[in-house]
Amino acid sequence: MKIENFGHPKIIFKEKIFSVSEYLNFLNEIIIPQKAIIQGEIGEKINSYSRYSFFNLLDKQGGVLKCFVWQEIIDVLGMNIQPGMEIKVFGFPKIKTDRGELTFQVERIELVGEGILKKQFEILKKKLEMLGYFREELKKPIPKFCENIGLITSKVGRGALKDFKTHLGKFNFKIFFYEVKVEGSFAIDEIISAIKWFNLNMPNLDVIVLVRGGGDWESLQPFNSEEIVKAIFASKIPILTGIGHEDDITLADLAASLRASTPTHAAKILTENWQFAFKEIKKFEENFIVLFYRLLKENEEKIKIFKKNIFSNLNKKILERERNLLNLIEILNSHFKSYFKKFEILEVYFRRNILIIERLLKEKKNKNKDYQELIIKQKNNFLEKISKNIKSQEQKITIANPILKLKQGYSITYDEDGKIIKDLKKLKKLEKIKTKLYKGNIISKIDEVEY
Repeated sequence: MKIENFGHPKIIFKEKIFSVSEYLNFLNEIIIPQKAIIQGEIGEKINSYSRYSFFNLLDKQGGVLKCFVWQEIIDVLGMNIQPGMEIKVFGFPKIKTDRGELTFQVERIELVGEGILKKQFEILKKKLEMLGYFREELKKPIPKFCENIGLITSKVGRGALKDFKTHLGKFNFKIFFYEVKVEGSFAIDEIISAIKWFNLNMPNLDVIVLVRGGGDWESLQPFNSEEIVKAIFASKIPILTGIGHEDDITLADLAASLRASTPTHAAKILTENWQFAFKEIKKFEENFIVLFYRLLKENEEKIKIFKKNIFSNLNKKILERERNLLNLIEILNSHFKSYFKKFEILEVYFRRNILIIERLLKEKKNKNKDYQELIIKQKNNFLEKISKNIKSQEQKITIANPILKLKQGYSITYDEDGKIIKDLKKLKKLEKIKTKLYKGNIISKIDEVEY
């Protein structure tokens, strides 16, 4: 593993005095981005809780690293971690500000050793099989004749890329290459990213091919991970795998639409239908020439026979058409005679009815004239009644006019608020009142009230 030399952190404030929490947060800003892969042995004590666990990672030199891991990361392994188990952890360091202790935040765990990896393989295989990730009826079929291929592999290694491309033949496949790591802790994320990228950006690909050369159980570990199986299962584009040697069967192979034993075999699967079609086309070309000459001879014989019979057949057709035409003329004549008789009957009927219609129109016209005169008469009567009613109402309004009453000698008295006085009980002594006459007003003060 390459370790970068980050040097000393730059001091921003020379005279800065940190609080404890500020300093620990400052240190976390520096160390958290420094992700690393660390190999060691799990210590004897594992503190497990419902959602997370703590354990110590040890080495032969006496080094101890306290690790924190979420339960879902352990679940991805398919088996629980145990004391004495050798593992690789991928993650980052972090100082807990409430305790001032360094812990390593684990983002992924990988097992070390062929025996434990085989055990993990069997446990994960049963788990994923129970969940339906290997069901044949759910796999996307690979088209018989693929043209556009998304290729996921490494440029370096044991020649998987070269072997695959060499055995594709000369069928003008369009290859879209996405380079990834095919072993190590970073391989899983890169392969998953490649599958997602093709599905998002090139959904019309015919197939995605995932290949790598052979290797031991540790080097093939990314292809036996739950994350890769789920990514293959979720792909909307069918995936063809060619991983390792013929005997190497990974969980990725079981989840794929189709498994090839090697990268070379993967290329042959994609070309075999094209090769078969190419041979069939050649056979067709050879048989087509023979068939064409046979059909040509048969047509020559038919043309000779047709020439002999053409004039006799033509005369027969002409006579037959003449007979049909004469029959049609007779039928048309009979139909026309029938129609002419019907037209004569309709003409008599129409003339008879038009006189009736004229009489009815005249009667309706006279009735309309009577109705019009009656409406005008009723309108004049109605207007006369309205005029009389208006004059009567005007007289009533004139009689009720209070000004007229004042002119006759009556008066109206108001209190201080300008309200008409109707009840003497509401008046008070010394209260001012106003009396309105026909001409002018009288302002007076109450000395005494008589009931």
